[in-house]
Formats: sequence, structure tokens, C-alpha cells
Amino acid sequence: MQSIRLPDYLVILAYFIVILAMGFYFARYIKKAKDYFAAGNTMPWWLAGTSFFKASFSALLFVIYNEIAYKYGIVVIVIMWIFPVCVFISGHFLARRWRRSRVVTPMGFMERRYNSTAHQVFVWTGIPLRMSDNALKILSTSIIFVVALRGLGLSLAAFMAIIGVIMILYSFMGGQMTIMITDFVNVIILAVSCLTLFVLTLLKVGNLGEFFSRLPAGFFNPAPEPYGWSYLVFTVFLIMLLSYSGSWALVQKYNTLKSEKEIGKMVRWVALLMFVTPPIFFFPGIAARVLLPEIANAKEVYALISMKIMPVGLMGFVLASIISSTMSTLGSEFNTLSGILTRDFFKKKIRPNLSEKQEIFTGRAFTIVIGALTILLALLFNSLQGFNLMDIMFRIFGAFGPATIIPLAFGLLFRKFNSRGALWGLAAGCVTGFILVLANFFLVQKYSAQMLADPTLDFWLRSGWNSATNVLSVAATLIGMWLGSATRPTAPEETERVRKFFADLEVPFLAEETAEKPLSPWRIIGFMVAGFGALVAAISLIILFGYKDAAAFRVNLIVASVLIVLGLAMWLATRPAKARVN
Repeated sequence: MQSIRLPDYLVILAYFIVILAMGFYFARYIKKAKDYFAAGNTMPWWLAGTSFFKASFSALLFVIYNEIAYKYGIVVIVIMWIFPVCVFISGHFLARRWRRSRVVTPMGFMERRYNSTAHQVFVWTGIPLRMSDNALKILSTSIIFVVALRGLGLSLAAFMAIIGVIMILYSFMGGQMTIMITDFVNVIILAVSCLTLFVLTLLKVGNLGEFFSRLPAGFFNPAPEPYGWSYLVFTVFLIMLLSYSGSWALVQKYNTLKSEKEIGKMVRWVALLMFVTPPIFFFPGIAARVLLPEIANAKEVYALISMKIMPVGLMGFVLASIISSTMSTLGSEFNTLSGILTRDFFKKKIRPNLSEKQEIFTGRAFTIVIGALTILLALLFNSLQGFNLMDIMFRIFGAFGPATIIPLAFGLLFRKFNSRGALWGLAAGCVTGFILVLANFFLVQKYSAQMLADPTLDFWLRSGWNSATNVLSVAATLIGMWLGSATRPTAPEETERVRKFFADLEVPFLAEETAEKPLSPWRIIGFMVAGFGALVAAISLIILFGYKDAAAFRVNLIVASVLIVLGLAMWLATRPAKARVN
């Protein structure tokens, strides 16, 4: 099995040099709060869509879903193919309405649609959910790094602290514009990395017929327990539909588009990316069941199969692509959360006369606070026994997700729900979800040993409980919204505010509403991709002359050449006269 060596560390260092250079480059364009939190509302569909795709997953995907691939087979691909369906549904019904709300942050419409009390309550109840999800992303990234970089002698907690600080610095510098443009660079790096591992894994398994015959029975079952059809519908589909409908960081991508005409293209582009990538992402995890059949901790499968397959230098490339996944997601999350705390709390309630520069400074300060608290949560989650990362993620979402997201989405779709209904729905959903999830945490901790020996008990305390919690939380939220709205008439001022709000939703967001032309990202993206490729090419020479490994040199040089060609193509495609796009 390949160990991490100097060229791998150099590739990771080269990646960070490129990302930091991009952050410093775009920091000079952050002149207004709208630039920092919403990229100036000037982004084209392909860039916003790629950023949406990249922000929808992190290293958590490579840890928990390759763990599922290793244990259960192709169901992991079935799970992932539910995602583009949810994107289409939420995009069709809500994307244009989010854009027409004409807000800088996703929570900005709450006061217009409901009232100031609902606005503040939803700000403070939604933040713990997002921070918990972000903490799991830091934890999952650290799991891969602690396996791959064991030679450094650092603990999992140390890696969580280091990665958390890196995420804070990345989010701090350039805001949403830097995040979105860096996301595109990261997708290119991720694509090259995953395709390389996919191809090398295919070559390693050899004859596919023989390989398939060596997989365990049931590996081609699209819905094995504990991931049966009820789980796929009432947990995966329900959670992802809610997430894509109201996840703050993802909704924020709609608000960065330069015009409403771009939305349909963006949604289709995101769905296409989500459809084609799962087989490439998870084939190595499935192949590991044959190539590495004795893995003790399946959370480590992606790191271990990468170390077995990838030559020296390219393991560093894999690690760079993994951390880029988390960097993209947490960059979007930290930026969105800091924007909500700055504009929807601090400016509303404490300092209403903030200048543009003060808003940016406050947003960056909140980024640091949010990042520090997220690291602490990651350390807490690591101490829980008897749960895998997907268990923790879905349970937390089951407790708070429906209650915090449904009033947002329904507030965009229906007039009849008022602020009282939104608050009652939030309370009913959160209380129901919290009680069920707390009981489940207690039961799993108590019976974790018995669950290992009793598949039926394990199913009901994991999959069955998850599905029931999600359905009951959704039902409680909807009942609470209906009762709250029906038991007291809506105040006249709120009725008028709702009328104006829905009148605005009937008016398309036009490109002419944007005063400034958007900065063209092609040249800087091309320069950064080509620059990273050049650094990888230089490192490949170290592999050839320092390690005398001609085979690894050739593979690294091919990867470097692909990056250089792609980068130069993007650079040359943008003529100087078109440094800014329409």
C-alpha cells in the first residue's frame, strides 16, 4: 500500500498556494456587503450551478457514502440519484421565487413575509442545524487525513483543529465571489482526481466479470436493509428535498445569479452533475470490498483504497481534492451564516447604521466565531459512540430540519400561513424532532452492543427510527403552521406586507436591475488551473529523479498536462477585450 511521501505533501502545499493566491486576488473586489455575501448578484449560471453542486457535498460524501458502498454495494448510487430528482423539484417550484425575493441573504425575506419576531427566531434556530452539519464535514475530512497522514503523528482532534482553521481563513478573505470561483477550480481538480482514481481502480480489478463474481451476495440489490425503500423515500428523499428547498448556503447561490433567465440552466446543470458523478465517486469503495476485504473501520475505505491505487504524488492530489470538497461547502456555509448574523441580526438589532466597510468587517468577525464553534461541535460529535456519520447527520436534520425549512419554503409558496403559524410550526416540529432524536440517541448508546448482534434491533433503532422521525417532524410542523394561522386572524399590517411580498414575486428579476457588469472569471480560473498543473508537473520531476519511479512520473505528468491544457484553453478563450461578460 502506497504511503504518503514528500511529493504528496508538495502537491497539497501547491494546492493551498493556488487557493490563497486566488483569495488575495479577489479580496480587492470586495467593496460592498453585497459583494462579500452575494457576489454582487452578477454570477453566470454555469458558475453558480457548479458552486451549488460543489457546496452540496463535502468530504463527508467520500467518507460515509464509500462506507455504504463498501458494506452494501450499489445502493449508494441509488441514494445519490435521488439528489438530482430533489434538485429538479425544488428548483422548479422555488428557485425563481427565491431570486425574485431580491434579498442579500436567504433569511432576508422573513421579515417581509412574516414579521420581525419570526425573522429573529428563525435566524437563531436555524444556525445550530447548519453548524452541526458543518461540524460533521470537518470531522469526516479529518478522518481521511488522519489515515493518510499517519506519519505526522497527529491526532484526529488536531486534524479537526487544523482543517477548521484552514476553512476559516479561506472563508474570511474573499467572500462569496471567491468561494464560487474557487469552487469551479476545485471541481476541475476533483474531476481529474476522481477520474484518475476511477480509471486506475478499473485497471487494478482487471476482468470485470470475475470482479463482479467476487462481490458479496446482495451487492447489486438497489435497496438492501438498512437502506430499504422506506428509508430511501422517507429519509433520503424527504431530507434532500427539504435541504435543496431551504438550505441557506444552497439558496444563496440563486441570489448570486445575474438574471432570472439563468435559473433553469443552473438547475439542469446541477442535476446533470449529480447524475453522472456517483458511479465515478463510489466505484473505488465498491472495488475495495475485493481489493481490501479486511478493512476494520469502513469509514477509512476511501483513504485506504486511494493509498493502495494511487502512485506517489497523486495521493497528495486526492487529499487536495478531498479538502477542496469541504472547503467549498464550508466556505459557502460560513459566508452565508456570517451574512445572516451580520445583516439579519447585528445590523437589524444592534448597529443599524453600519457602513459597507463595517458590514464586511463584521461579517469576517462572525466567520471566525462560527468557525471556532463548528470545530468544538466536531470534537463533540467525535465522542459519540454507536453512530456512524450518516446516523448523526440524518438525526440532527430530523430534529430541526423540517421545522426550520418548511415555514421558509411554504412562506414562498402559500399566502395563508402567517407569522403565528410559522412560529407554531417551528415550535411543534422542533419539539417533536428533538424528543424523538434525544430518545434515539439514548437508546442507541444503551443498546449499542446488542445492536451489533441483532440486525432487527439495529434496523429499527437506525433506519426505522430515522424515517419515523422525519415523517412525524414534517407532520408536526405542518399541523403547527395550520393551527397557528387558523386560531388568530392575521394582523392588518402583516396582511398588507404579505400582499406586497407576493406582488413582488410576480415580477421577474431582470438583468437590468444589476448596475455593474460581472467580473469574468475565465481568465483567472484558467490561470489558476494551469498554474496548479505546472506545479504538479514540477513535482513529477522530483518523482522521476528523486524516487526513480518512472511509472508514477508518467501518471503525474499526464494529470499535470490535462490541467495545463484545460487552464490554457480557458485563458485563451477569453480575449482581453472581453474581460467582462454580459
